[in-house]
Amino acid sequence: MGSVFTSSIRGYEVMTAEGTELGTVQNVTMDPRTGELQHLRLTEHNGGGGGYERVEDGQLLIPADRVEAIQDYVLVSPPR
Repeated sequence: MGSVFTSSIRGYEVMTAEGTELGTVQNVTMDPRTGELQHLRLTEHNGGGGGYERVEDGQLLIPADRVEAIQDYVLVSPPR
């Protein structure tokens, strides 16, 4: 997943596999050495966060390995 993926996913809505709406993709973090996607950073919708980590600016941090599918929205597994 490279920069084309990064720009195309920004603004997507994110929800868990159970249907909980988490928020909107604002940014992603990548490993600068490999270019591998590390996290999705979301602006939250409902304040619940679904159990995911919240970073200093209040955004949710979703690990890339939790992404299950990308369709009209991004589907993620619940946190471990």
